[in-house]
Amino acid sequence: MSQFLLRRHRRRAGFTLIELLVVISIIAVLIALLLPAVQAAREAARRAACTNNMKQIVLAFHNHVVNYNALPPVRTETPSYGWAVNLLPFLEQQVLYNGFNLNKNFYDYDNQTVVRVALQVFVCPSTPEGLRDVPLGLGKTVYGTRGFVGDYKCNHLLNSMYQVNGAAGNPVLLRAGKYQQLSAITDGTSQTTLVHEQAGRPDFYLKGEKMQASNANLTDVNWWDAWASYSHFQYQGYTADGSKLGWACSINCNNGQGIYSFHPLGANVGFCDGSVRFLKETVPVAIVFALATRNGGELLSVTDY
Repeated sequence: MSQFLLRRHRRRAGFTLIELLVVISIIAVLIALLLPAVQAAREAARRAACTNNMKQIVLAFHNHVVNYNALPPVRTETPSYGWAVNLLPFLEQQVLYNGFNLNKNFYDYDNQTVVRVALQVFVCPSTPEGLRDVPLGLGKTVYGTRGFVGDYKCNHLLNSMYQVNGAAGNPVLLRAGKYQQLSAITDGTSQTTLVHEQAGRPDFYLKGEKMQASNANLTDVNWWDAWASYSHFQYQGYTADGSKLGWACSINCNNGQGIYSFHPLGANVGFCDGSVRFLKETVPVAIVFALATRNGGELLSVTDY
């Protein structure tokens, strides 16, 4: 009798095919349930890292004010380089700053050692391509040098679709090597944006999709995209599909001349008071414009965005 039970127990020691399929199905369902949660947690971590990057940048602007009594120019023109170069000492990059020849353009060979350094502080971790470099130059002219891209940009102009007393609004930073006083921000530093995500360049993205056409749809890739270059843009609103100038879409529409990130539902923006806030895609275009002007006189509340 005991031998019969032993033989029967041995026959039941393994899984049947049906039991195995049931177990596999349960595991697959659990993975399907857990995967979105894991992806959401990873994006939350990337967004937090992006927020920290932008926080370091806006605080570097403030440290520049402490040391020079003014905000740096959005760009210099003779020679040519962008705002990020002036912030290097306040981003713990004094060695790089010392190595940058301020008498040379960002695209000159003399500055290749510095410009070809990939700085994580200028790159959003959610950007699909990560660290990437582009040819450098001015306009359509390239010079055989390359530089690593930055995902954070400042406004040098605001599109004239938004009028303030009959003229296009004024962003915070000045061009042509001119320094800006904080006192010029009469709209209030807590209600005025300074640094914005404009990620994914030099590739062309439209409403979350990478398009086949690339550089031809973007403005001045060679002299806007590297962190040491002008690294600026002219904010504008878009139509609902992101393809044209319009009032329907304010954020994450088109990374040509808009605020653009790879975070779901919005983008990080650094304000002149040193804060970093997440602007939702549902914020009206007119509100984003109003936040970008330094002296438009618009009356805004945090509930507006």
